[in-house]
Amino acid sequence: MYKFIIIPLFFVSQLVNAQQPISFQLADSITNQCYLNGDWDKLINFGEEALRQDIDFKKLHKRIGYAYFAKGKYFSAQKQFEKALSFDNSDLDTRAYLYYCGLNLGNKTLTGFHASKLPSETQKKMSIKSFKLIDALDAEYNYKSNDDSLGIRSNPNYYRMGVDTKLSNRINLYQSISQYNQYVNVTTATKQTEYFGSLNCIISSKLNMDVAFHYLNTKVDTTLFPGYMYYGKISSKFNRFDFGVSGSLMTNALGNFGQINAHFGLSLLETNLYIKTILTRMIENKVNTTYDSNNNRFVFSQAAGAHILKPLWLEANVTLGNIKNYNDNNGLYIYNSLDPTTFRTGLTSIIKINSKLSLVGNYTYDLKKIEQTTINYNQHSFSTGIIWKL
Repeated sequence: MYKFIIIPLFFVSQLVNAQQPISFQLADSITNQCYLNGDWDKLINFGEEALRQDIDFKKLHKRIGYAYFAKGKYFSAQKQFEKALSFDNSDLDTRAYLYYCGLNLGNKTLTGFHASKLPSETQKKMSIKSFKLIDALDAEYNYKSNDDSLGIRSNPNYYRMGVDTKLSNRINLYQSISQYNQYVNVTTATKQTEYFGSLNCIISSKLNMDVAFHYLNTKVDTTLFPGYMYYGKISSKFNRFDFGVSGSLMTNALGNFGQINAHFGLSLLETNLYIKTILTRMIENKVNTTYDSNNNRFVFSQAAGAHILKPLWLEANVTLGNIKNYNDNNGLYIYNSLDPTTFRTGLTSIIKINSKLSLVGNYTYDLKKIEQTTINYNQHSFSTGIIWKL
């Protein structure tokens, strides 16, 4: 049996600053005393110094992790809890804290994986439901205004509704229906009705997979031009870093349109700031390339988001390159309107009303070119939406 050494906390900082040798018994005793007293800063400082001196055991990581968690530093807490779990894969308390880290970080992969490893009675106590027919509902409306100098393009509108189904802690099904309307040359009406279905599977605490299908029923006056898109993505999240690769293939009467994406992301300042980058290669095989020889091209997209106020998130984005037949947001949006966009930038806001209800607003500016001409025009897009977590 170990003999625990009780040392007044007054001397802890002196031990750390002086970098005196720390034994297992000393590290265990002092970090436990700090934990009981709720002295999180001293626990973190002394615990991290013990780790630097190669003192390494499960409870040390758990205590440091809890101290970071109590201070709202969830990335640091996640790192320590994951190390604690490596000592004991059956530790349910550590898994529960990793679940809560995922909730606070908005990391659904981390949350779903560790929830799936908890016993059913523990899930019930934590109010975790492994199946929900309707987990969330969302809806949006978008209106676009342009200054087409020829007067042959009307102002389009778009509306969409979606439902999220939780099939298990590690599998989600999202489905959406939408419609786009525009007159493209004063009298020719374009109407596009769409169905989108996406299945997300959590493979591990750091890896997940998405597969999706998008059907487009495009009607130009009375003629139908159906289209189909298949999408797949593998992504991983290592604490603050995100990586992923995705690809899609869309087929319609105009040809085949392939897209390959490399995704990169970085979270900074705990949950208050993040950046996302997508580099895309478009590979197109068109039936008619008379007017557009830019079939194979690169598209670059950059976004940055921040938690400005307690209920408010803002995200700014810019996209460079021709995004005709380009899909975004894991295949949910397909930009296949007649006129290609050559530059895009915008700002999205999310206002969290409460734990279940959020309001979404968006403004986007597009520089567009009238198909088969050299005439450019500006388009301003305004969206409003709602997300309701049931």
